[in-house]
Amino acid sequence: MKRNELSLHRKEQMAASLKKLMTRKNLGRITIQELADDCGINRYTFYYHFQDIYDLLAWTFRQDFEKLFADRSRCPTLEAWIQNLIRYLKENAAVCKSALSSMGGDSFRRICVEDISGMMHDRLRELCRGRAVPDDYLDFLAAFYLEAVSGIMIGWIQSDMESSEEQLTRYLLIALEGSLETSLDRYVRSSRMTEETG
Repeated sequence: MKRNELSLHRKEQMAASLKKLMTRKNLGRITIQELADDCGINRYTFYYHFQDIYDLLAWTFRQDFEKLFADRSRCPTLEAWIQNLIRYLKENAAVCKSALSSMGGDSFRRICVEDISGMMHDRLRELCRGRAVPDDYLDFLAAFYLEAVSGIMIGWIQSDMESSEEQLTRYLLIALEGSLETSLDRYVRSSRMTEETG
């Protein structure tokens, strides 16, 4: 095994151990030694790859989201994107709850939003075809929708996923579908009006 492959393999081992431990206890109570023992490494190996347990958690979510959303054929529509995100959260409910209770909503949101913001930007750029919309407005729009979606998802996790996956998908789809395009169209109209009056 090459060095880079070995490094990735070790990180994946640590991520799997972290997830396993998080299903049994709160993230804040998991020690580096406990994690190292679980995946058969020493503490120095852990610190070679990560600064702390939160760094490993962020890497874990980043890897998971990359795998989940990298293949565009798995998420060709907004509905598929939402369904995949909800399914991931449901399958990793214990990990998400543990992270939320240890880190708080803002830190958890920051990790998740950072990881999916690129995907939201890609979706908005696709919708922008034929529209003259500057990057700063796209950044604003992505941040706006990501805050809304992440807030809903955090609330859903904290409520022990009280609503069904189908209901949450339906509600998000109703709220988002068309509103992204409408926001872009309204920006274009507003810019034209400003140019005509200015």
